[in-house]
This record gives sequence, C-alpha cells and structure tokens, in this order.
Amino acid sequence: MQMARGSVRPVRYSRISILVGLSLILSMTGAGWAEEGQGRRLILDLDRMIAMAVDKSPAIGESKSEIEAAKSDLDQVKAAYYPQVDVTGLIGPIDDAKEPIIRNNKIYDPSPGLSLSSISGFGKLDVVMTQPIYTFGKLSHREDAAGRGVKAKELELPKKKCELAVRVKQLYYALVLSRAGLAAAKNAGDFFDETKNRISRLLALGAVQVAETDLYRVEAYRADSIRFRAEAEKGEKTAYFALKAMLCLPDNMEFEPADKKLIMKDEKPANLDSYLQGAATRRPELKQLKEAVEAQQSMLQAAQSDQYPSFFAAAVGSLAGAPGRDAFHNPYISDDFNHSYGGVVAGLKWNFDFGIGRARIDKARAEYHKIRNTQAYAEMNIPIQVAKCYQDVVEWQKAAVSYRAAAVASRKWVVAALADFDMGVGVAGDLLNAIEKYGQNEGKYLEALFNYNVSVAELECAAGSVDKL
Repeated sequence: MQMARGSVRPVRYSRISILVGLSLILSMTGAGWAEEGQGRRLILDLDRMIAMAVDKSPAIGESKSEIEAAKSDLDQVKAAYYPQVDVTGLIGPIDDAKEPIIRNNKIYDPSPGLSLSSISGFGKLDVVMTQPIYTFGKLSHREDAAGRGVKAKELELPKKKCELAVRVKQLYYALVLSRAGLAAAKNAGDFFDETKNRISRLLALGAVQVAETDLYRVEAYRADSIRFRAEAEKGEKTAYFALKAMLCLPDNMEFEPADKKLIMKDEKPANLDSYLQGAATRRPELKQLKEAVEAQQSMLQAAQSDQYPSFFAAAVGSLAGAPGRDAFHNPYISDDFNHSYGGVVAGLKWNFDFGIGRARIDKARAEYHKIRNTQAYAEMNIPIQVAKCYQDVVEWQKAAVSYRAAAVASRKWVVAALADFDMGVGVAGDLLNAIEKYGQNEGKYLEALFNYNVSVAELECAAGSVDKL
C-alpha cells in the first residue's frame, strides 16, 4: 500500500475540465441522462429566433418611427413649393358712423355720439395666397437634405438588425453551451458516486492501486461539481430569459433551441480582402454617413441661400362689413370696416440681420466638417474592425481544430487508463490525470467552438452581410 501511494503524483484539477472528463467516463460505464420530454414547448432554430427578435424589437420599431418622422420632414419641404394660404378673420364691437357731409368746403360728421345704443359690431375676413417663384435654392437644398435624411434613417434599420442578430446568436450559443455544461455536471455527480463505490470496494479487497486519499479527492471534487452546476444553471437561465424577452414570448410559453451542440464549419473563411471589399460596399454605416455628409452639405447651401431674397406671387382679398356704419367708397380713403377687394401682386422678401445668418452658416459649415471627419474615421476604422473579426475567426477555428484532435487523443488515454484501473494494473492517480487532461482539452474545445461561432457572427455583421439575416 505504501508503494502504491508513493507512486501517485499530486496533481491539480480545474473543476470545469474534470467535470467534462468525468461525463465521458460515466457514458463509458453505461450511465446516461434521460432528457425531459419537450411537451408543447416551441422548438426554435437560430434563424427563426433572429426573425422573431427583429419583428418584436423595440429598437427596430424606434427606427421605423424615426423613418416616418424623417419622411414627414421631407413632405413639409415638398409642400413649401405649393401655394400657402393665410386666412384671418376678425369680429368685434365698433361705434356707429354716418357718411360725412361737406358744407362750404368743410366736413361735418353726422355720426351719433358714443353711447351704448350707438355701438354695433363688425366682421372682417382677409385672405392671402402666396406662391414661391424663386428662392435661390432655399427650398431645393432643404428638400435634398430631407430626402437624404430619410435614406440615412432607412439605413439605420440594417445596422440595428445586424447588431440584434449578433446579440441573439451570442445568447443562443451561450444557451446551447450552458445546457451542455449542465449535462456534464449531472453526469459528474453520478460519476462521483460510482467512483466512490468502486474505490471503496477495491479498498475493502486490499487492492494496491487505490488509497484512502482517493476517496478524499472524490469528495473534494463533489463540492466543485455542485458549484459548477449552479454556475451552469445561472448561465442557462440568464441566456434563456434574455432570449425569451427578446422574442417577446408570453410567460406561459416555453421554447427549446433546435441545436443541442455547437458545430464548426469545415470550410475556411474567405480571404480577408473579400470581407474588406464587402464592408466597403455593403456596410450600412458607410452608406449612412455618405448620405449624412450630402445632407449636411445641402443644409450648408440652404443656410447660404437664406442671405438672398425670395421672390413670390400673391393673390390677396379682403371683405369687411359693419351694419351700423355707412359704407364710404372713395378711391383715396380706405374704409377698414366696410370694403371688399381682391387682386394679384408680385413681390420679394429679404431678411436682414446683424450676424445671425452668418452665425448659422458658420454652424452649418462646422457640422459639415464634423460629419466629414466622422466619415473619415469610419472609413479608417471599419477595415481594422473587419480585420480583427477575421483574425478572431481564424484563431478560434485553428484552436477548435487543435483542441478537438487533442480531446480525441486524451479520450483514448482515458479509455486505456480506465481499462488498466479495472484490471488492477493502473492507479487512480493515472486515471485522474488522464481525465484532467481530457477535460481540459474538451473544455477548451467547447470554448473555442463558442468563440468561433460568435466571431463568425461578428465578422458577418462587420462585413455588412445583412442579407444573411
């Protein structure tokens, strides 16, 4: 017994890696985890989840409302080309008056004096219809700016859809991975019981390949398995409820992810240049900034146009009547309370100020240069973002391939160590070492799979592949 204990090397085990490894051993010994019946649960694949999230997303709804608001601004500018009608109506009290009398070249007013009985009312209606003729670009520049503003808002939709799709994929992959971790944790708990019983039987038989300390190791790892399962349950519930909220599912409706495990595409990603070219032509932000630059340039030109006059034609008409006052018809003297006239005129309107217009031009110019700098910043940094996402995909793909091969090799090691242990020629320490290494490789393989799939989603979004949503 002393020689057997001395032959076991002290090792350190990570709780995650050992649990993944132990789940393999349990499957070799015939134990399994019977999956609960799905019942009436909704089975959703990733594409369906993305479509549902996009359809129910408040952020998408907000963008659609912003598009409608931008279209309303454009409609206002277009409406300015048409005639504008101003109608003013007045009613009120007025004292009665008689037509003046001329005697001996003197004007006499026969009107009654002011009293309650001499007060009546009057009514007046003024109509002015104005049609712009030429505005030096005030309207055309603002129309162009508003139209490009609509396009910029419309391009916000694919941008938000991309971001939303990446978020859904992250949660979906996390949910699948967490449930795999729960399965491993449950299998590990069953394995601890079986391993403890097996070691106890061997100790009772006096087997030299086991020691009493092996029982302590099993109990020590049991606590880690409980904590690991709690962590996996926390991650599973967080991802599940986050997805359920994004899908706007009712409280009484449950769902299941269609995928039970993460996979990796066999083919290598396309070359980096193709993604860079795709980002340059399809990235919504670049198109959006281009429209924003053109819109701000039009606003600058509109502000400059405000320094010039606006020519217009107008049709004017006025009708007024006061029953208590005599109508006074004289081409040289106007009567504000009894008249009717109309006509067509042409004119101009020119606004002068002391620096306000110039300040508006300076502000519009500063905003134009600001958006140009934002565009230049995006054109410089988006390729960097694409390159980083591309390298992340390459890195995690290589890591997944490497750890998958290592996991296969270490699994064979576990099988051999388990066989030696059962035949009495192997010690528990060797078996635990093999399990630890297999758990490390399998855990890192799953981690690489998760990061690979998330990196692919981020790369597709960075390259502007909105057609894949």
